[in-house]
Amino acid sequence: MSAIRTLIVDDDFAVGRLHASFLDRIPGFEVVARELTASAALRRIRSGGVDLVLLDLYLPDASGIELLRRLRADAAVDADVIMVSAAHEPALVDQAMLLGATDFILKPFTGEVFQSRLRAYASTRRERERVRALSGVTQAQIDALYGGGAPSKGASPVTRSRVLDELVARAEPATATEIADAIGLSRVSARRYLERLVHENVIEMQPRYGEAGRPQHEYWVGR
Repeated sequence: MSAIRTLIVDDDFAVGRLHASFLDRIPGFEVVARELTASAALRRIRSGGVDLVLLDLYLPDASGIELLRRLRADAAVDADVIMVSAAHEPALVDQAMLLGATDFILKPFTGEVFQSRLRAYASTRRERERVRALSGVTQAQIDALYGGGAPSKGASPVTRSRVLDELVARAEPATATEIADAIGLSRVSARRYLERLVHENVIEMQPRYGEAGRPQHEYWVGR
C-alpha cells in the first residue's frame, strides 16, 4: 500500500508541527501539508492528493464539525477524517462520529497513544482497500470492517475496538453510560456499539436493577 497522504489541520502551528513529528515516526504515513484554517484546509483537500485529515475541532474561521460536514457533502472528496481535539463534550464527539469521522483522539495525548491509534487506522484502511479490490464480499468481510450486523452511518471499527477494550479492562459489568464517560463517547453512541457487540455474541447483557428510574442494561465480556 502506498503512503497515506495526511493533512494536519490545527490553528496552533506548534501543535500541528508536533503532530507531524509523531506521524513521521509511523511507517506508511506521509504529511503532505499543515493548515491553520478550515478554508485553507478545504482548498487543499479539494485540490486532491489527501487520503487522511487530522482535524482539530476549534478553528478560527469555522468549526471542525462544519468542515467535516462540508467534506461529507462533497461527492468528489474521498478522504478519511480523524478528529484530534481537546473538546470532550459527548454531544460533539457523537456529532463528529455520526458525520463519518473515523476516530476521535482527545488532547492531550502521548506520542505512543497517537501512534497506536494511527496504526489501528492504517490496519483498517489496508483491509478496506483489499476488500475493494474483490469482485464481491462475504458477510464475514462486511462484519470485520463494520463491526457486525447492518453497518450504520458513522460506524467506526476503531471506536468499536475502544468500547470493547474498555469493557475487557473492567473487572465488573458496566452500563453504556459508564463506558461512554470512560472513553469520551455519548451514551447513545456507546449503547449502539455495545448492542452491536451483543449482536455479534462478543459480549453479554442483562438488566441492572436496584437503582432509581428504569433499569439500565449492563454489559460484560464472558469469561
